[in-house]
Amino acid sequence: MKRSPLLKSCLVLALLLSFTPGMTIRAQLPLELSLSAYPGFTLVNFEEALDYSDDYMQDWNEFHLGVAARGFLFPAKPLHVGAEFAWNQLYYAYYRVPYGPSPVYREFYVSTISFSLLGRYASGGFFAVAGAGIHIFDDGVAPAVSLEAGYRINHKGKLGFPISLCINPVFGAGTPIGFSAGFGVSYSMGH
Repeated sequence: MKRSPLLKSCLVLALLLSFTPGMTIRAQLPLELSLSAYPGFTLVNFEEALDYSDDYMQDWNEFHLGVAARGFLFPAKPLHVGAEFAWNQLYYAYYRVPYGPSPVYREFYVSTISFSLLGRYASGGFFAVAGAGIHIFDDGVAPAVSLEAGYRINHKGKLGFPISLCINPVFGAGTPIGFSAGFGVSYSMGH
């Protein structure tokens, strides 16, 4: 098997680095990882979102719960870039629709999985985050934006506890808009 000169050079460099005493390899950019929960409520037009008249609605719940994992790189302070992966429970609705001699029952638990790119401004403990991404529903995809402002309570330098307020409009049927408070834990590496 013939190896390219580039592959040989990389292998030699990796061997030299692994046997160099006292040398530590570090990431070029500082990194922060976080896990947060976002309880709140969702403002939604049920009739437009679910394509049933609100006259037939028997029960509903606009409780919103989001859980998000985030990562931020710090290429230039105070601006940070990052990404988010999240699960969102947006709302619940239960319909009883008259249909001839027997009614039709419909129950909707509307939740999404979302992916977003984020930009953050942070100064001291205060931060503001803006994001754009997509929400994946059971029957489609919708674009979304998010705006968040909060404060990170630092504990022993690298560990932190962010608390925030967030608004997250989803540009799909019924345009659900999530309003939530956020709280979580974050860990910074490399600075």
